[in-house]
Amino acid sequence: MATLQQAGLTFVRFGLPALVPFVRADLRLSLAEAGVVLGAFDLGALVAFYATGLATERAGERRVMAAGAVATGLLAALGALAPSAAWLAAALALAGAGFPSSQVAGSHAVMAAFPARERGVAMGVRQAGLPVGGLLAAFLLPWLASVWSWRVGLLAAGVGCALAGVLTYTGLGRLEAPHEAPGVVRPAVDPWRAPLEFFRSAPLVLTTLTACLLAAGQFGLTGYLPLYFVDTFGWQPQRAARLLLFVHLGGVAGRMAWGWVSDRWFGADRTRPIALAACCAAATVVALALLARWEAVPAWAAAVLALLSGFTLLGWNGLYVTLLSELAWAWRASAVMVGLSMTVLYVFTMLAPPVFGWTVERMGGHYTGAWLGVVALQLLAAGTVSGVRRNRQVAAQAPAPGE
Repeated sequence: MATLQQAGLTFVRFGLPALVPFVRADLRLSLAEAGVVLGAFDLGALVAFYATGLATERAGERRVMAAGAVATGLLAALGALAPSAAWLAAALALAGAGFPSSQVAGSHAVMAAFPARERGVAMGVRQAGLPVGGLLAAFLLPWLASVWSWRVGLLAAGVGCALAGVLTYTGLGRLEAPHEAPGVVRPAVDPWRAPLEFFRSAPLVLTTLTACLLAAGQFGLTGYLPLYFVDTFGWQPQRAARLLLFVHLGGVAGRMAWGWVSDRWFGADRTRPIALAACCAAATVVALALLARWEAVPAWAAAVLALLSGFTLLGWNGLYVTLLSELAWAWRASAVMVGLSMTVLYVFTMLAPPVFGWTVERMGGHYTGAWLGVVALQLLAAGTVSGVRRNRQVAAQAPAPGE
């Protein structure tokens, strides 16, 4: 049910890049303005993560997940009626406020349902809901936009998201008590003091910083890969938008595969940064491939590149959420800690699309500088994640929070 709910939310979130070529043409937007429309949804998510963590602690995962999906779906559907880019961005910003329900409450639900030895794969399956929603969006929404209009596509995405919320509420039963090791005591933290505890935890901060660097590259890819092929290789918008099918298919496979690697190869010890660092290294290689100077790109080569991009540049997310949730579980206000981390993360996801578009415009319409930026971010992330294990070992020797 958590995977279904997340797929419904990302049917809207990742449906936006599939629709943005049609939105840009209809509303006559610049690349930077298109980036603002893409980033508006994440602005709404950004301001709602902390409140969603508080709501999860008080109301429980089921209610928060259902309410978030229904609210996002209805507000996205309302955005289909927007007469201008400003009104569309405002509607999407409001719709984005429901998105944290998946990342915060959904992650909390998986932590409660699975022991550590199975949690990497389980969280990878749940996080695969993001590219699954994107896969459905890339398959269906460009067709709706080309046959009718982008407004019909956005309306369909909103209805699908709201339906996922209703199904979540009716299908998700009462969760069992969290899996705990015998004798483990999780110290209480006042949720209103949680920001102080969060920034005092080096492992949480380093994990969050790693995700920020990776997310900037991910959302640059998902936001602009179709426009890259339209502007550079002269592809038609509908054909270019189909590449997101392969991106999200690779993301589904990558999130489950990297979770399996984490569980099986490293004994569920996610303090070892090898799996996440390997994902960063692979993403660097794939991002470099986007810089290749081809006169034209065969359809099969573009599909393979999109698939590999999704496997690497989207594949890290399950590892991040699992590690973050396990680190945050040291406190009873763990949902609030996750919400704080994702608040910081979504600053980067909100800024990535407009900054990517701004970079392309300043380079005279050439994408080389923007893709080089993605390469640099992957390399920085590989270096940052190496500090998580060292700082977690130091933290394990210190008194627990509140002692």
